[in-house]
Amino acid sequence: MLFVNGDHVPESGYPHSRVRDAGDKPESFSRLRVEVLEGELGLEVDELVLTAANALTAEQLAPYRLVVLGANGRVLSADEVKALTDFYTNGGRILVYADFQYGPDNWNSDNCFLNQFGIEVFPDNFQPATTIDDLDASHPVMTGVRAFGVEGASQFRVSASALSSVRILARCTPLERSGCAVQPAEQARIQPGDQVVCTWVRELPNGGKLAGTCDRNTFHNGPGPGSDLDQHDNRIYARNLFRWLTQ
Repeated sequence: MLFVNGDHVPESGYPHSRVRDAGDKPESFSRLRVEVLEGELGLEVDELVLTAANALTAEQLAPYRLVVLGANGRVLSADEVKALTDFYTNGGRILVYADFQYGPDNWNSDNCFLNQFGIEVFPDNFQPATTIDDLDASHPVMTGVRAFGVEGASQFRVSASALSSVRILARCTPLERSGCAVQPAEQARIQPGDQVVCTWVRELPNGGKLAGTCDRNTFHNGPGPGSDLDQHDNRIYARNLFRWLTQ
């Protein structure tokens, strides 16, 4: 599997959510990689840092079963969107998430790809840590998960027309609750029949799988502000999500 991350360095002075780093920061994904992805699931994990000077290509994606879009700091080009779309429609699997710490307008990168499916990721809502427990327990991703944690969630708007092809697995409800509220500009974009969700999946008959989760903090090393891998049922959720995407 391949993690695609942007090159933005936030105010902390070091990049966040890297899967191959020293692992000494709470915002690292090194424990997710070592303990869950490599250790429990036996996956091989690579990482690509996407900059203005390089690009995603079909050749780069071809060796992988799963590509994780880590909310890049720049908008994807038309050619990159096509490469990702072809990868998915030919049976590949893609996971998307967004977060404020990836830089200005990072969510627009994901939306370049997602909008064609009637899905839009909202910006970080700057809300405090909260638990997500409005779950579809019948899906394998949620087996054994009673709740998972998020902080500053980037929720998804699934359009009414897309609901026939998208299965909703988790909601941050009610939207008025602290931790779940979306910003006024995004609230204005919600149309009658749309759903605002935290986790969703979309499958194709040929095995292509697409999924979204509303916050990266769920999978961080911790301990630190927000959520991390050892809080709530975050580890179970991570294991289920990546297993379902790669099985």
